[in-house]
Amino acid sequence: MAVDFSSLSLFRATPTQITESRRRTLAEWGRGLTLEEHLARDASQDQFDGSRDGRLITWVLAPRDDPQTLEFKCACETYRRTGLIKANRTIKVVPCYAIASVFTPPENRDKGFARHMMRLLHWVIADVSLLPAREYPAAWGAPPLKVEGTRNGHFSALWSDVGHFYNACGSIPGTREGWVVRGTATTVWDVDSSPAIDRTVEWTWLDDSGVSELWVNDAETIRAHVEKSDNPGPSFSYLPTDGVASFQHRRLELFLQRLTMPPKTWGVASPDRAAYATWTIDPRPPAPRTLTVSRLRADAHIFGELVGRILELARKHEVKRVEIWNLPTELEALAGTLGAETHARTEHLPAFKWYGKESEADVAWVFNERFCWC
Repeated sequence: MAVDFSSLSLFRATPTQITESRRRTLAEWGRGLTLEEHLARDASQDQFDGSRDGRLITWVLAPRDDPQTLEFKCACETYRRTGLIKANRTIKVVPCYAIASVFTPPENRDKGFARHMMRLLHWVIADVSLLPAREYPAAWGAPPLKVEGTRNGHFSALWSDVGHFYNACGSIPGTREGWVVRGTATTVWDVDSSPAIDRTVEWTWLDDSGVSELWVNDAETIRAHVEKSDNPGPSFSYLPTDGVASFQHRRLELFLQRLTMPPKTWGVASPDRAAYATWTIDPRPPAPRTLTVSRLRADAHIFGELVGRILELARKHEVKRVEIWNLPTELEALAGTLGAETHARTEHLPAFKWYGKESEADVAWVFNERFCWC
């Protein structure tokens, strides 16, 4: 029987629906945790800087006549963030969104629920004046209710584990005007087989407060770079401040604290702060312990030394694998001479939606790195 999508809408989840949505994801995303630990971890993440004050919202696709039901069809989360856009030679600070935890329970799959939820999501997070079609599709019934602090986004992004599925989730029926995958290059070092790299300068190791301070300055670096972007069309970037970049290592704290020697160092910087890197470490088996660089800045002259410091920290914590997302072309080639291999990633695929009249093909995602993943 075909689903009558006009009978469904997108609602901000109630507290009990939030708990239910998290309970459903235990088997797939609660690796190594009991249900109680899984729920406690997610509850603790609600208090992160990037989640508080209405930045994090859980959404459910539910019947219009029973919006608070625990039998909702599927759910997702959005994080309201601060971004930069450059268009028509003007740079602006704008609201934007990151999308996470898109999940449909097995009994509701292959019925179009997730696709419809994501189509509706444009209408609750985007500045409607920027959508290609400004009138809500009549076939979908009445528009979702407005939630305070939303409907202001200039762009959004998600990290897909289901390939290009989200491209089919446009803001009007029958279009492939959803999220476009952009930038899957992943540079990887096998730590055990990588050579030690000498240092010629004294690097500074950064703890949690150290990387937080670094990201404040880094936001200005990102702004300057976006302002100089030579892309003929619009350019955009997320900013690492307000808890965005710190989420990368804080989200794994429960697992990291179980280690014999929990990491306390989350970045390294050159004396003049012109070169730096920050990272997270994922110790969860059965995958090899992995350090993923969340943000990196370096030129070709000092890149090798910076990689050396990252590998040094990795060995200290028995990390087996180091990866960096979307290195600049010249650094990617240099990484190959330092023992790395680069491939196209098949999971966590960065995909963005530009809310404006321009085609995504003309839009540049600047600093498409791990720091903004959620």
